[in-house]
Amino acid sequence: MWDAIGLDVLEERIYRLLLRDPRCSVEECARRLEASPDAVRASVDRLMELGLLESAGARGLRAADPRIGLGGAIRRRRAELDRLSLEADELAADFQEGLLRADPERVIEVVEGSAAAGRRVGELLAGASKEVLALDAPPYAASGTSISAEESALARGVRCRAIYSSAVLDLPAKLDEIRQMMSLGEQSRVHANLPIKLVLVDGTTALLPLTGNEEGAHFTSVVVRHSALTDALVALFETLWREAAPLAGTPSVPALDAVDRQILELLAVGMKDEAILRHLGISERTLRRRIASLLGRLGATGRFQAGVQAARRGWI
Repeated sequence: MWDAIGLDVLEERIYRLLLRDPRCSVEECARRLEASPDAVRASVDRLMELGLLESAGARGLRAADPRIGLGGAIRRRRAELDRLSLEADELAADFQEGLLRADPERVIEVVEGSAAAGRRVGELLAGASKEVLALDAPPYAASGTSISAEESALARGVRCRAIYSSAVLDLPAKLDEIRQMMSLGEQSRVHANLPIKLVLVDGTTALLPLTGNEEGAHFTSVVVRHSALTDALVALFETLWREAAPLAGTPSVPALDAVDRQILELLAVGMKDEAILRHLGISERTLRRRIASLLGRLGATGRFQAGVQAARRGWI
């Protein structure tokens, strides 16, 4: 057990012996433990290096209080393990890059045909554990399999965010489908210009089409596994999410209290914090807390942007 902090069996036995008998010399330790004096001296040096033994002057050696000595050794080992964990992440990135160079097919899987693509979407959603991101643009080919898989993912607590083309506003059946998913927990927005269709699971695996027409056997999609490309697709989605607007008349448009509404109105005209504080008569801490909350709800990166987006979405 003590090897977890870097102690071997002899070092542990010496430390335990000196805890029970602080007057025990190196020679006496060697005799009682049936070990060579040189091995005991080496172990004593190691124990002193770890802070488990300390010099007692003319009286020889003294064991440190285990609560202090062992506590320090445990903290050092934890720090070493933390550094090793960081290095493992770096090595994993090197490993992934090596695989990509040696065998690019590990990253890209070609899926032929619309039916196969639909099945693959269902499989990806079934394996989601954290979050599903989707871009959904025309033409629309409804898939009962993918809808059912998303319902199951939402029921498991997976966060699902989808951006739909604004073309859905003219498609009552599609709108009903989206609102059904929203009632189950999907977060939905609309955007005027979606560049591609996309399903992205847990930030690591994406499916997107290579051809425009989704009908027939010649439709081709690709599954892309964790790589710089999936990282770029996540960044693309987040950019579009910030630009997109909630569907009008849905629960995505939140109810704001009077203070939050005034804050957004003042942010939209570029008012500084000091002026907002004087205008509203609230504390700086309260203002910062409310602004941080509003930025998160809007997906905005700055105060002025939050005000502009709130106005565009009809929040104010």
